[in-house]
Amino acid sequence: MVENHSQTSRRESEREEVVLAGSAYGLGRSRSIIVSDLSSRGARLDARDMPAPGSDVLVVVGPFEGMATVVWRNDDRCGVWFDENLPDYMISAMKNEAKWMEVAGWYR
Repeated sequence: MVENHSQTSRRESEREEVVLAGSAYGLGRSRSIIVSDLSSRGARLDARDMPAPGSDVLVVVGPFEGMATVVWRNDDRCGVWFDENLPDYMISAMKNEAKWMEVAGWYR
């Protein structure tokens, strides 16, 4: 299956696979999410019933809380573009949590 990424097909930064549990908050609704890949500019989220492309969401994962825009969505996955680049220290903290989740056997 081919995903229509529009903006995300021209990635400015390399994404790495991770497994992080978190939440996404949109207008009137919150969702449980799994961040399955991550870069300083965006992420792929595995979640049900995410908002349509163009919608703003607050993404909360471990130590990170930030606004993002949904840029594509299909089935139970979507891509988001962060409003501000994630600093290196935040990416490191998030990756550290991903390692603990893999050890705990979450998701994969």
